[in-house]
Amino acid sequence: MSKASQFVDALLETDEPADVNIPPEDVSPERFISHHADELEREAREGKVTPNTAMTANTFYHRTVKYSDGRTAYQARRNGATKTWRTRPGEFRIPIKIGFREYGYIDNRNADEWSVTPIPTLPKPPKPPKPPKPPKVKPPKEKPEGRQLVFNWRYMKNKPTAEALVNSIITL
Repeated sequence: MSKASQFVDALLETDEPADVNIPPEDVSPERFISHHADELEREAREGKVTPNTAMTANTFYHRTVKYSDGRTAYQARRNGATKTWRTRPGEFRIPIKIGFREYGYIDNRNADEWSVTPIPTLPKPPKPPKPPKPPKVKPPKEKPEGRQLVFNWRYMKNKPTAEALVNSIITL
């Protein structure tokens, strides 16, 4: 039975405080350090804003709020030093600036809404297909009834007389 299970059993069996003095040979510093390093690596991969990442990151991305294009995540940049407290080690506050006019803070209460790693931009929605153009319909040409002769008198060298015109129409 391991020391941890003995400790839990002792706590469950008696109402008296258990012996919390664990001998140093039972504590593995390599295991503690590797566990801590794995946790930091996981937080960095996920882009979480934690007290450790709050000290070094300069750009933050909102996980849910998007710009007006509906695709790009809201982006903020650091606007000062991270505030921490000795009496409250898990708390922090990062002053940020968003755009030209907006200011705010990222603190331990709203840190889950922000990411240190860039949020991937959503793809553009496909454009709706354009409706087909209606075919151009030419109005039908009105066919004249019978033959009609049209003369352009400007370009004729020898202009016919009225009698010649009447005779040509009659012969048709």
